[in-house]
Amino acid sequence: MRNATRASTCFRLALVLLGLCAAIAVTGASAADFEKDAGSGADCTEPPGGGFVLVCPTAAVGQEYEAEMESEEGSGCTSPGNPYVWYEIVNSSLPPGLTMTRAGVISGTPTTTGYYQFWVWNHDLTAAEGGPSWCQFEDRSEVQFSITVEAGLAITSDSVEPATVGQPYSDTLTAQQVSSLNPLSGSVVQATWSIASGALPPGLALSTAGVLAGTPTAEGSWQFEVSARNGSRSDTQTLAISARRPLAVAPSKPLASPPRPSVWEVGVPLSAKLTPSGGSGTYTLALASGSLPSGLVLGPDGTISGTPRTAGVSRASVKVSDSEGRDLEYAANFAVAARLAVSTASLRPGTVGRVYRARLTATGGVPVKTWKVSRGPLPKGLRLDSATGVVGGTPAKAGRYSVTFQVTDSLKVAAKKTLRIVVS
Repeated sequence: MRNATRASTCFRLALVLLGLCAAIAVTGASAADFEKDAGSGADCTEPPGGGFVLVCPTAAVGQEYEAEMESEEGSGCTSPGNPYVWYEIVNSSLPPGLTMTRAGVISGTPTTTGYYQFWVWNHDLTAAEGGPSWCQFEDRSEVQFSITVEAGLAITSDSVEPATVGQPYSDTLTAQQVSSLNPLSGSVVQATWSIASGALPPGLALSTAGVLAGTPTAEGSWQFEVSARNGSRSDTQTLAISARRPLAVAPSKPLASPPRPSVWEVGVPLSAKLTPSGGSGTYTLALASGSLPSGLVLGPDGTISGTPRTAGVSRASVKVSDSEGRDLEYAANFAVAARLAVSTASLRPGTVGRVYRARLTATGGVPVKTWKVSRGPLPKGLRLDSATGVVGGTPAKAGRYSVTFQVTDSLKVAAKKTLRIVVS
C-alpha cells in the first residue's frame, strides 16, 4: 500500500565520477534526517559536524561528471525493479554545464568553477502520468546537495610542428589550469607528461616536462596520445607528427644557385622556375622579404618572369612551404646590368705604313662580350680582335672608311655603332 506521509519516501543518489561509484540513502522529510547508507561507502555525506547540505564529490571544469538517482525503498508508487518516480531541480540550479533528466541522471561537463547548492525533488509517477494504476496520489521528498567545481586541466597543444629527417627537432607541449570554458580562461601550469599510447618517430622522445625533441631518423607519419597530470587533474590529447626529407629548391636556367646572384639585363625578358623537392604534398612559394627587380614577378608555382626595367642589385628571399607546414627560405638575388651599348664615340685616324691601334668599348650587358664588323670593311691591313675589341694592324691604303661594329653579350643581346676611320 501507499504510505500516507512524505517522511516515508526515500531515494538513493548513485554517483559515478571518473570510475568511482557512491550512493546516499535519504530518509525523512527534513534535511536533518538525511543520512548516508552505511553499507554503500557513499561519497555524498554530511559535512563534518553535521549539516543540512550533503556534500558530493568535487567536479572539475572540462571533465565529464555523472550522477544517477534511484528510489531506494518504500513509497507507494514503487515496486521491486520498478521505481515509478521522477526527479527535478527546484528553486535552484546545477553547476553550469550540468543537466538532470526526469530519470534522475545528472550529467555533462562543468564549465565554470564555483560552489553550487541545489534541491533535488523526488516525485511519484502517478497513474495519470503513466505510472502504475495503484498510484493515484503523488508523494514527494526533497534533498539539498552541493557540488564544488574546481579548476580542471586541459592540454592546449592540439598539434605539433612537422619534423624533418636528419634535422634537430624541438617542440614544447603546454597545459592550462582551466577555470572557465566560455570563454576559455586560466593560467599555464607545469604538468608531468608521458606517452599514453602510440609511438613517436624514431629519434624523438617526450620528456616529463613536455619537451618533444631529438633528431628523426626515418621518414613517415605517426599518431600518439599524450597524457598530462597536475596533482589530481589529468588530460589526454591525440597528436600526429610526420617526418619527411628536407625541403630543397632547384633553380632552372638562367637563375643561379645562391649565394651567387643571377645576372640579367635591362630590357631582356626572363622566365625561369624554382622547383621544390622534399617535404610532403603540394608546395606554395611567396616572397618573404626583399624585392625582385622592377618588372619581374613571382608566380605561386615558383615561376619568375618578366622584363627587368632598372639596373641594380635586388635581394629577395622566397619562402617555400609544404602542405604539412615545413618552411625553407631561398635567396633569389639578382644583379641587373644596364642595356648593352657601344660606348666608343670615335676612332683615331691612321697613317699608311704606320702601326695602328684603337680599342672599342661597351657599357652594360653581361659578360662575355664578343665583337665583330657587321657592315663595311676595315681599312686594308687592319683587323678586329673579337675578344678584346681592339682594332689593330698597319693601314695599307689611304681613305675614309665607314665601319659598323657590333658587340654581343652572353644573353645574346647585340648593340651596333657606325664609326669612321680616316687613313692618310
